[in-house]
Amino acid sequence: MTGKTIQIYLPDGNPKGVKKASITTDKIEIIQIPRTDLAENNKLLNFNGVYILVDSLKSEKPEIYIGKGDVKSRTYSHDSKKEFWNLVFAIRLKDDTGFNDAHNSYLEYYFINRAEKLQQSIMNENKQLPKCPNLPEEIISELECYIQTIETLLSTLGLKCFQPLENTNAKKKDLLSCSDKYGNIGYGEYTEEGLLLYKGAICKKDLHKGTDHIAKRDELIASGTLKLQDDHYILQENTIFSSVSSAAALVLGRRANGWSEWKDKSGKTLNELERSI
Repeated sequence: MTGKTIQIYLPDGNPKGVKKASITTDKIEIIQIPRTDLAENNKLLNFNGVYILVDSLKSEKPEIYIGKGDVKSRTYSHDSKKEFWNLVFAIRLKDDTGFNDAHNSYLEYYFINRAEKLQQSIMNENKQLPKCPNLPEEIISELECYIQTIETLLSTLGLKCFQPLENTNAKKKDLLSCSDKYGNIGYGEYTEEGLLLYKGAICKKDLHKGTDHIAKRDELIASGTLKLQDDHYILQENTIFSSVSSAAALVLGRRANGWSEWKDKSGKTLNELERSI
């Protein structure tokens, strides 16, 4: 992958406020606006494009809504009708014409389909998968180049649900495990986002004495990501944990120090691997 220079401009100088992100050699710009700042900044959304409503960038599995069209009028409508969102990402093409309706339809189709496939977000509001529009091959090729830029910029701004969790370049030495004498065991890897716990992790059914509940565990059970099978809970899909201790607690069914519980095949702890000088 070649290097890229990303420019992030803060119109009001507030790092928690409006952001405009672009790659200096590309035509794509993404405008990020908190819902609380929408009224005084809606002029920035006066274009035809694709947008994503998001509840929180801190959530490991954010709720999102993907739409297209006149971004200003659409977000104004959603502000009065949809409760869940707190942030909008608006995607525009920086040229005289911008994206046309066919371009928007393809981008909307792609990103809804991508989110459905990766299962790293919740989409309660996108009820149906739109059909892929019939576009010439050369137009699709151009849009796919734009999509690469869009995914890079979204991830840089903190929305990572369109990037696959699996690290296809991971080496065997990167594999970590967490286990106990009761047959509970999970495998994963340490990433920039936290501990990636692999699908199939065998997790303790009953919590240890002294542990009333584990919030992340309750959330995964409620969503169906953690399912009871015989005497254990089984993780149904790869899941990212911002806390390595939270990932260990899920497997072991008790409070745990993930830095000492996660170990590589030689027995070195994650603390030794990542924190030792």
